[in-house]
Amino acid sequence: MRRALVHGSSDIGRVRDRNEDSFIVGDLDAGETWDGAGELISEGPRGPLVIVCDGMGGAAHAVAHDHQRAARTTWREMSDAQVTDDPQVFARLLRRAVRAANQRVHDEGLREPTLRGMGTTMSAAGLAGRYLVVAQVGDSRVYVQRAGVLTQVTRDQTLTQALVGAGRMTEAEADALVGGATILQALGVADDVEPSLSLVDLRQGDRVLVCSDGLYNQLGPTTIQAVLDGRKGPGALALALCDAARAAGGADNITAVVMFVEGDALPPLTSTDDLPRFVEFDPREEGERALTSTSYVARRLAARAGIGADPGPPVVPATGQHAIIPRGRLAPGATLADVAGPASRRLSGTRTKLLWLVLATAAASALGWWLAGG
Repeated sequence: MRRALVHGSSDIGRVRDRNEDSFIVGDLDAGETWDGAGELISEGPRGPLVIVCDGMGGAAHAVAHDHQRAARTTWREMSDAQVTDDPQVFARLLRRAVRAANQRVHDEGLREPTLRGMGTTMSAAGLAGRYLVVAQVGDSRVYVQRAGVLTQVTRDQTLTQALVGAGRMTEAEADALVGGATILQALGVADDVEPSLSLVDLRQGDRVLVCSDGLYNQLGPTTIQAVLDGRKGPGALALALCDAARAAGGADNITAVVMFVEGDALPPLTSTDDLPRFVEFDPREEGERALTSTSYVARRLAARAGIGADPGPPVVPATGQHAIIPRGRLAPGATLADVAGPASRRLSGTRTKLLWLVLATAAASALGWWLAGG
């Protein structure tokens, strides 16, 4: 049996005049969303689905509520989807749900010109068998805490992360920057979206955190790790995280959803070195070929911002799947963790607007071309 206990909390913070974060916790087996009373306890085959959205877009967004619409649409699509314990099938279904939510929000913007350009980040996480399946758009995050170690299992879709990934900035340099991030992708802004998909092989006793940037920017990984190590239940921990972020300044809206996973359907932790690892999933491929330690989505978004080489357009229509470069394929009998690169980096989450760096990169490239006689 696999058992999940979930609770969430959201806070307006101390600076904003409204809360543009939204979250939904739902039990896919019951087909019902959590009403906020007590913990959601799920023991069925489909398990819980957690969705966290962080809306953006200024004053008009108070009316648009794109973040709420995106979360509700994703939930509805997944609750109507087929039952499966196959993580790859679940990932495809989740991707389809996120893209349907994107289309819904985008269509609303087309119908109402004052709402055009509104968007939202999204991190959505569900359970399939022994795996956590995550879809990511923007810079909300998912973490897994195991044996007291906090691991980020999503990659921020921001200029900062793109520059780090391209080797043009170190993690330490990124951590030293202050200010708001420039997001490379948001749900609802364009007529299609490319969510990153990742799979995490869970263990008994793992704790999962899905949160908005208002939490991790304010607290950092050390504090988050310390709070999640507490002996209280997920409800108390979610509230404690939001309270800590508010006490630390509360410069943004704050959302934290905490999930405990347990049960003999999950393998036990056998070593403190068995830290969470995640692999990205390419829905165009099947089986082992679909698992990779790199991300087509991250590379393509970075290329659109002028960082690195464009891996090329998708080889299937927009309603199909997008390609990745498959690497680190599984050998027979291996697990997902065997091909994942180390993912237990303790990222501080400090971010900044880095448009000037992109402009500088473009200018340097143009100068080099001119000097070369191009």
